[in-house]
Amino acid sequence: MILKLLILLLRFLNLTYYHFAELLEKFNPSPAWSKELGLYFHTDPQQIIKAYHLKRSQAAKLWTKSKRQKISQIFSFYSETDYWVYRQTYFNRLKIFLDIALGLILKPSGKVCEYGAGVGPVTHWLIKYFKAWRYHLVDLDCPVLTFSRWRFRNYPQVSFGVVKSLTPPLKDNFDIIICKQVLEHVPNPLTIIKSFVKHLKPGGWIFLDYVNDPGQENLIASAKNRRQVLKYLDIKLQPILRINPENPKEGYGLYIKK
Repeated sequence: MILKLLILLLRFLNLTYYHFAELLEKFNPSPAWSKELGLYFHTDPQQIIKAYHLKRSQAAKLWTKSKRQKISQIFSFYSETDYWVYRQTYFNRLKIFLDIALGLILKPSGKVCEYGAGVGPVTHWLIKYFKAWRYHLVDLDCPVLTFSRWRFRNYPQVSFGVVKSLTPPLKDNFDIIICKQVLEHVPNPLTIIKSFVKHLKPGGWIFLDYVNDPGQENLIASAKNRRQVLKYLDIKLQPILRINPENPKEGYGLYIKK
């Protein structure tokens, strides 16, 4: 109960910081996210902001341009544009992760897996404060993973795994696994969760969310398996914050391996 209350408090502080930082950002014509992407794409931060808005409208139509039934067609969606580099960097630009940091504070070192990491927003924030930990980022071989390799090029404690099939490419065991805004986009969420449980160390923590909203890239196949996935988590792990399968919202979960 104490851990649950502490996590809820830290999540509230995350949200408070976000809104405060969002207010301050209005006075900054070249925010940090646009400067970082400016370095990556070798252009001016203001051009990055213009490109983001242009690519956003183009990407909105991308899913329906091709049939997305085969796994290769689903995977290719994230390689057909570099918009997701812009989108994920912008979307996560002001986020902090005090709730996840708590799991690292309790141990001097360990290993974190950010699965479906994209641009690695959680690792990007944590690594500044927890340099003794090792970080493993997993995603498709697509522009966001290329960006992540560049973003963490000076951090030898960061490694990468590439998703090539429906089998998660996990080999090591982890103290913390993070899977945010991923499960609703994959056709095999139960396979992924089973792999997480297998590769989670005793006492390890899994942080995840799971949107309950099938439509376009939120796959119907994933939504159909949502209840089974959450039941498996409840059975195999100890839920500290449990995702309610009846809740229409995305839910937030923290599960610990006994």
